[in-house]
Amino acid sequence: MIPQSKSIIDRDPVTFEVVRSALYAICAEMKSVVMRTSFSPLLSLSADLSCALLDAHGKVVAQGRDIPVHLGAAPFTVRAAFDAFPIENWKAGDGVILNDPYSGGTHLPDVSLIMPIFHEDRLCGFSLSRVHWPDVGGIAAGSSSVSDEIFKEGIRIPPLLIIEGHEPRADILALILANVRVPQDRHGDFRAQIAGAHRAELRVRELARRYGADLLSEVMADAQTYSQRIVRRRLESLPDAVVEHEEMLDGDGIDPDARPLIRARIEKKGDSFMVDFTGSSPCVKGPVNSPLAVTASSVYYTLLALAGGEIPPNNGVYEVAQIVAPEGAIVNAAYPSPVVAANTETSNRIVDILLAALAKAYPDRVPAGSYGSACVYTLGGVDPRTSRRFVHYETVGGGAGATAAGPGAGGIRVHMGNTMNLPIEAAEAAMPIRFTAYQLVTESGGTGLHRGGAGVRKAIEVLVDGVEASILGERTLSAAKGVAGGGAGAVAKFSYLGADGKVRPLPAKSGPHKLSKGDQLEMITAGGGAWGRSSNDAE
Repeated sequence: MIPQSKSIIDRDPVTFEVVRSALYAICAEMKSVVMRTSFSPLLSLSADLSCALLDAHGKVVAQGRDIPVHLGAAPFTVRAAFDAFPIENWKAGDGVILNDPYSGGTHLPDVSLIMPIFHEDRLCGFSLSRVHWPDVGGIAAGSSSVSDEIFKEGIRIPPLLIIEGHEPRADILALILANVRVPQDRHGDFRAQIAGAHRAELRVRELARRYGADLLSEVMADAQTYSQRIVRRRLESLPDAVVEHEEMLDGDGIDPDARPLIRARIEKKGDSFMVDFTGSSPCVKGPVNSPLAVTASSVYYTLLALAGGEIPPNNGVYEVAQIVAPEGAIVNAAYPSPVVAANTETSNRIVDILLAALAKAYPDRVPAGSYGSACVYTLGGVDPRTSRRFVHYETVGGGAGATAAGPGAGGIRVHMGNTMNLPIEAAEAAMPIRFTAYQLVTESGGTGLHRGGAGVRKAIEVLVDGVEASILGERTLSAAKGVAGGGAGAVAKFSYLGADGKVRPLPAKSGPHKLSKGDQLEMITAGGGAWGRSSNDAE
């Protein structure tokens, strides 16, 4: 046995760093395997997925440089899985699937697979992949549209044992695939998740053989201590502060009068960090309600951003944050409220609200407001060239907030999303659509000492009748705020352009719409806020 009197961080820091870094490298390799074996461009090209490794107690020890809203929710996911299937009952070759936002998930399109990793009959830990399936059923193609209850958003999967003895259970898999559009592609994406888990298992077992299972377990535990130690020291170096901020969302897509409020109070005292959302609006009819796991992910991301620097994220970091979110509030959604836009829209707005609060105490550390969205659009229909159904899900970049160090980036995904650009050539080759515009809106960033990032204009023409389309966006009514006297960014605009030449403005969240040949959707995302007053501004 390894003596426990002295941590491996102090006893053998070189070995600790080598093994700890290897765990993060395994997450990156796991993601690469999923991307290379998946069927959906959303995964293979846009990389809308995340991977993590857990210790034998189900705590996150390492994660990829992936999607923050996916990874911050991991502790909630494994807790739900282990409530259903206690850790001591797991066997080699088991696999649990889930997507239920009310049982450890984020939103229904994010499907998680958890598999154990054994070495010589000893449980070393677990792998977790969270993959955005482009469709999980529901009222609209792409499963990301406007609805008034969770049941209409798609199939809801509580924790289920879907793999036993390394073999997927045909009955459960058949039930799930019977409730999604293009089931053959979703089956391929699921098999890609299994391949990623197998690669993670292979690599972790190699570490256990090389360094021993005892040392591997010790590194997994101390990696969390290491990350928490860094965060707490960074917090202690900052002045204590109590700050507040609130903003309204751009509606919920159903009630035209709904402008739900999110209010946050942050208390930074010593090495502690507490966020209180008391006073936020109750859940609304539309899909902007945020499960607690999504809200917590936004808090964890903000904590890491405030602490700054290269801090390896894991459970040690997450445990620093204290969160107060009244049950039934928009930041702690009550069943059966719809939630699909929380991942993409509400989570980004929560981050901007938290950063705006922190800017009152630490303006030199905090960026200005972003375009506050992932700007999701979905398309679905039948391609007459192949007589095959198609589903398309894509996010659109926008303006990032400027910082004290320089201007904001334009046309990127911000904060809680981290997907890559999907080449328009790939989309046009796969579906009967044509992109008529894809450009930066160069003057949309806020003006100041450092200008906000530019939003994006993207327009799509459908080439066949009967295409279903939806949009989930933000900041059509509330511009991204500047920091330290910087100006606000331009707001977003969404439009439907009929083949007859008529233009109809669309709200931030709308659909499903039925489009005919020649109809277009135009999306203009918001610009980011500026940082600081420019030298030309009046005093």
